[in-house]
Amino acid sequence: MLFEAIIVVLVVVAGLAAIIWVANWPFNTPWEKELSPEQRRIHAAHNQRHHRRAARVTLPMLAILFGITSVSILSGPRSDPFAAVVMGACSVVCAGLFGALIKRGRRRRSSTRR
Repeated sequence: MLFEAIIVVLVVVAGLAAIIWVANWPFNTPWEKELSPEQRRIHAAHNQRHHRRAARVTLPMLAILFGITSVSILSGPRSDPFAAVVMGACSVVCAGLFGALIKRGRRRRSSTRR
């Protein structure tokens, strides 16, 4: 059960890395050299907005998914406490990153009402 839990975590992390790489397009690719400075600025602004939205959607879903998996591993017929702790830790990390992202987003906005 521990091996399967570690494989699940690695697959999720690899999937997130692939999503981030695609979302960061065309940076860190061979086509990056062909961009003008104006195109770089436009792509960078778009990618920043995209990353923030994607993180606000995926992080809570992953936290819930890891939490449910942790509880099911712990309460199943072949319970594995270490695997459940690994999944629970991943859930806490995702929830913490989501909270930090939301907190940072609130702090950056300036108030228009004064």
